[in-house]
Amino acid sequence: MVTKSKAPAPASVVNIKTTELIFDPENPRFYRLNSQHSMVENIIEDMLDQEGAQDLMLSIGQKGYFAGEPLLVISPKKKGEAFTVVEGNRRLAAVKLLNGEIVPPKKRQRSVAIIQGEAIEPAPTELPCLVYENRRDVLRYLGYRHITGIQEWDALSKARYLKELRDEFYPNIDESEQFKNLAKDIGSKADYVAKLLTALNLYEKSKDNNNFHGLKIDPADIEFSYITTALGYKNIPDWLGLATPKDVEMPGVKMDNLAKMFGWFFAKDQHGRTIIGESRNISDLAAIVTSDKAIAALEETGSISTAYLYTDGPNEALEKSLQEALAKIQIAWRMVPDAKHLTSSHEDLANEIFDHGKTLRNSIRDKLEDQ
Repeated sequence: MVTKSKAPAPASVVNIKTTELIFDPENPRFYRLNSQHSMVENIIEDMLDQEGAQDLMLSIGQKGYFAGEPLLVISPKKKGEAFTVVEGNRRLAAVKLLNGEIVPPKKRQRSVAIIQGEAIEPAPTELPCLVYENRRDVLRYLGYRHITGIQEWDALSKARYLKELRDEFYPNIDESEQFKNLAKDIGSKADYVAKLLTALNLYEKSKDNNNFHGLKIDPADIEFSYITTALGYKNIPDWLGLATPKDVEMPGVKMDNLAKMFGWFFAKDQHGRTIIGESRNISDLAAIVTSDKAIAALEETGSISTAYLYTDGPNEALEKSLQEALAKIQIAWRMVPDAKHLTSSHEDLANEIFDHGKTLRNSIRDKLEDQ
């Protein structure tokens, strides 16, 4: 029950019972959580595993709850409903666990019980809150705090937040103006905003197409930055059917190719490994998707390095290496007239370069004759 009968202006702090405070289902940070469990189970598990809720519980249990930073909540639409905590979900999770209102996951029950038992200060049963009438009144503050501020969100949370801002504040203006306005809101560039939104739409389309379930991908394991990185290579957006990396609406997206990419990026084998491995291999994938033979080799072998051999990548790498070697030899040749103290070691190195050069030339000549 609220200690005041009427929701105050945001400047007024109101104490609200924790039983009347619920987690925000639209929080961008919760978007990646596993949909197979209930929202509360997901949030509590994530807060304990990823967000340091246990450390916060320890602090509250030993020093008491710091009331100087109220939760930001939205007043309920109907009488008897709970207040939604838009900002402060980690603090809410820590307090609800500490006061026993929520049962932690089995694997964390012992550690939570120890923290509860060692607590010196009584667990809070109500928390100070700033109450807002509408979610949109808090949205821009969230961007300041979690994108340009001290508690930075991951890339997927940022993208989800940008989509919410876009839908709430800029639904009826030109797309390029949307990106510019959103960029101003988060202190970034329009191209970056567009790429994040495009990556989010690829994520959502893949999820809606049941790719996560079919490929046994846990949404919590998705490294969203891999998707944004892939969009930076022209060949990959082309292969996916996107007009540009900023093709947010993506009317021509090729769902089969999208499913393949998510499988290569995020599906794990029995050893917990993915085909793509490290993000640096995405540059090789950009070459692979230009060749049907290379794609077939990747699907058959599951090896990026093997599939890469079926592209023009090795030829391009050889060309670049030869050009770099030639350039360095030319620099050394220009240094000889000015060198005042040449030694036999210089001659030995030059002979070694000469021998390797002949071997390299002969290897290339032999291969040309065999073609």
